[in-house]
Amino acid sequence: MLPAVTITRCPRREGKVGSATITAATVRHDAGRLSPAYVDVHVNHVLVTGQSLAIGVCGGAPVTTTQPFANMMFADPTRRDRVVPLVEGVNREEETMASAFANHVAWMSRTELDARHDLFVSVNGASGTGYGGLRRGTEPYARGLAEVEAAKQWFTSRGQSYLVRAVMNVHGEAEHLDRNPKYRDDLFEWQADYEGDVRAITGQAEVVPMFITQISSFTRYGQATSAIPQAQLQAHAISNGKVVLVGPKYHLAYANDGIHLTGEGYRHMGEDYAKAYRRVVLEGERWEPLRPLSIARSANVITVKLTVPVPPLVLDTSLVGDPGNYGFAYVDAGPTPAITNVAITGPDTIAITLSATPAASERRLRYAWTGTPDANAGPKTGAARPPTTFLLGECIR
Repeated sequence: MLPAVTITRCPRREGKVGSATITAATVRHDAGRLSPAYVDVHVNHVLVTGQSLAIGVCGGAPVTTTQPFANMMFADPTRRDRVVPLVEGVNREEETMASAFANHVAWMSRTELDARHDLFVSVNGASGTGYGGLRRGTEPYARGLAEVEAAKQWFTSRGQSYLVRAVMNVHGEAEHLDRNPKYRDDLFEWQADYEGDVRAITGQAEVVPMFITQISSFTRYGQATSAIPQAQLQAHAISNGKVVLVGPKYHLAYANDGIHLTGEGYRHMGEDYAKAYRRVVLEGERWEPLRPLSIARSANVITVKLTVPVPPLVLDTSLVGDPGNYGFAYVDAGPTPAITNVAITGPDTIAITLSATPAASERRLRYAWTGTPDANAGPKTGAARPPTTFLLGECIR
C-alpha cells in the first residue's frame, strides 16, 4: 500500500441535503442508479468483527448519539429482543466505526445513487484476539450468527425483506504478534465460513464479502516490519472479490497509545469502509484500494502505475508527514543507488529516480515497508518515524 499518497476525504454528511432533511417520503426505495444485479430489500444487515479496533477501544465518549437516517441495531445484543436506532453509547461506552459506516452508506445511497439503503449493524469482536479466537466455533463467531438468526426472525415476522450484505473485519494485530504465516489463507476461510453459515440461516443466494483494512501499527509493537499487511493485500488480490481490502489505517487519528483510534479516527475509518461497501454492494463493481498495478524500470528511473479509486494521485504532506522520499525505498544487493527524486507523472503514475542505474540483478522497490520499532502509528508518527514514549496496551486519555 502507499501510505503517503492519499485521496481527498469527502466531508461528513449528517442526513441533510442542502437545507432539506431527508425522510423516507422523499427518497425512492428502489434500485435507483444501483447495479442492475442489486437485489433491493428493506433491511441490509452488516456484521462487524475483529479485535479491539472493531469494538472502539480508546474511542472515548460517544459522539454519534443521534440517528439521522433509518439505520438500526439491537437494543441489547445479548437479548436480541428489541431493535432501536443505531447510535453510539448504547451497547458500548466508546465510539465505534458502526454508526459512521452506516450513516455514510445511507447518505451516499440517497444523495448520489437515487436510492435508499439503510443498514442494520451488529458489532462482535474481542480485544487482543487472533483468528483462532474469532473463527467458526468460537463464542464471538457464534454470537454473530445468533444475531443473524434473531434479526431475520425480527424483520421477516414484521413483513420486511432481509439480507446479510457483508462482514466488516478490523483485525491483524494479534496475527502480527504471533507471526502467523498463513493469515492470507485464514482470511479466505473466515470469509467462506461466514458466507456459508449466513446463507444457511437466511436462504440468500447473495455473496457475503469480507471487508478488511491493513494493520498500520506494527512498529508500535517493537518491530520494524510485518508480514501481515502484505498477507492482507494478497488476500484481496486473489480472492476474486470475496475478501476486499479497503486500504491502510496509517492516515487515521490514533489515540495516545499509538495502536487504537480516537473517536474521530473510528468515525473516519467507518467512512472509509462505507466507500468500499458502496462500490462493491451498491454499484456491483470491484473496489481497488490504492496499490501498484505495474512497476517498470528504464535506466535509473522506476515507473509505478497504480490503481487509483479517485484520480488524480496526490503526494499529500499536510495530512500525512513525509518520512523521506514519500515513503519509498529502493534496495538491492549493492552497490545500491539512492533515490534522488519522487514525482507524479500522471493521474495514476509515479516516477522514482535513482542516483545511478542499478547494477545488481535482484532489485526491490518498497513502500512503507520498514519502520522504526516502537514508533506510534499515525499520519505523522508511523513507518520510518522516530520512536515515541508509550504505555503498551493502555489508552492514554
